[in-house]
Amino acid sequence: MGEVCKVLIVDDEMLIRQGIINYIAWEQEGFHIVGEASNGKEAMQLIAECSPHIVITDIVMPIMDGIDLVKEGKKQFPDTEFIVLSSFEDFNYVRSMFQNGVADYILKPKLNGPELLKILNRVVSRISGFQHCVMAAQAEPTVEEMLEGLVQGSSLPADQEALSKVMTNSEFMLVAVRGKNLDPAQLKTAMERSVLEELPIFTLNTNGAEILLLLNFNPHQLTGIKQAIKQQAAQSQESTWMMCEPFDDLADLKNIHDEGCLMMKKYAFYLPDTKLFVYDEVPPENEKQANFDLNHFIEMFKDRLFNSAFTYLQNHVDYLAGRYNNDSFEFKSFLGNIVFNIVVLLDAMKYDTQELEQKKYSYFSTINEATNINEALRMLNTFLEEVKGIIHLGDKASESNNLDKILEYIELHYTEPLRLSEIANHFHFNASYLSSYFSTHHKEGFSEYLNRVRIKKSMELLENSTVSISNISGMVGYSEHSYYCKVFKRITGMSPGSYRKELQMRHENEEKGLTHLKE
Repeated sequence: MGEVCKVLIVDDEMLIRQGIINYIAWEQEGFHIVGEASNGKEAMQLIAECSPHIVITDIVMPIMDGIDLVKEGKKQFPDTEFIVLSSFEDFNYVRSMFQNGVADYILKPKLNGPELLKILNRVVSRISGFQHCVMAAQAEPTVEEMLEGLVQGSSLPADQEALSKVMTNSEFMLVAVRGKNLDPAQLKTAMERSVLEELPIFTLNTNGAEILLLLNFNPHQLTGIKQAIKQQAAQSQESTWMMCEPFDDLADLKNIHDEGCLMMKKYAFYLPDTKLFVYDEVPPENEKQANFDLNHFIEMFKDRLFNSAFTYLQNHVDYLAGRYNNDSFEFKSFLGNIVFNIVVLLDAMKYDTQELEQKKYSYFSTINEATNINEALRMLNTFLEEVKGIIHLGDKASESNNLDKILEYIELHYTEPLRLSEIANHFHFNASYLSSYFSTHHKEGFSEYLNRVRIKKSMELLENSTVSISNISGMVGYSEHSYYCKVFKRITGMSPGSYRKELQMRHENEEKGLTHLKE
């Protein structure tokens, strides 16, 4: 019997470690667990003490995470192989770690006994000079396993006889399918039953949320392949498809995969209602335009040119929504930055932002977690509607305060030649709006309101002073005595002279009555 393969398990969650231990009969399969560690630092000590052949490690751990463990482990113990545990979220990131010495990966949602044993045996077969007792480790890798290795960054095997036997055509195409509850076998069968039945089709690198299909064909078959895949995509309501650009060398598989899947991720975010993306039929992007000028937006906001500011913002958001090759993170970051700046601006402008301050983190997280542009824009629009409500309420209170000041100003300056346009400019109001306000709230225009103020003041002078009527007209702001008399009669129903005489007669009668009472 050959040497037993020693394995070290590293994860900060004890339940995960226990699950891995109970997945397979380790000794029976030719493996021996030499220890457990809850972080990278503990693992480094155990590697030095136990010399494991393979280390199975999680990525996210305290003290020293899996990334640093792999780097330091390969540096100090170059013969030790590392298998990382990955979630869907860091799946692409794990692939990039292969250059740091990772031998393989296991997706946590897919972690089970057969899968674990398959990967362990695959890694054992790569350990130079190691004679593993389990026959499975000595078995030749399948075509799918070799192709998966290429996707992960491995080189083409020196002996390509197995590939040559099943891949007899000159061209290749990678088709990525994303969705929920995908069944690789069912999807492959459906493809083979279409016009693609004569083509070699390989299913590889499936993780439950994505299936990769590699097609091997000849150039004259390309049109039929496109039609067949379009038909399959149309029948798959819950999934999104991407046809990557054809290539003629399997050595290009990784680059085609990385570029195609990245492109699919971007387009699926910006065009969530599109179910099929074909390499030479993707929608054109919006043409490049000037960057968003945040300072200009802020200045418009400070000047209370809110409609202009929101229009400027909406135009740029519409532009970004058509820049499909931009990373979705860049788009979400722009929206988050807008939310942050608007909240700060409103607070600086003395608007009531207490409730908005409490909700802003919810806006940030929801935008950041959006799976497509529609979700992100819905949250932005909800935020902007709330902002507009705050501005409207704040401006109504401010507007009422300003209008009180305008009425006070008229009371203090009625003796001067006042014009509506001059008052509007003085208080930074729109003259048309100010005119409308007077008509709505005082049932009369500005001129009529001013006349009533002046006539009221003149009535007080007529009653309580002996100043001549001609002088009174000038004292209350009328440059023409005749016009004053005309306005006075229209408002009171009598001339200034008659009003004064009536007041005098009333006073005389009141005095006679008092004298009679005293007698």
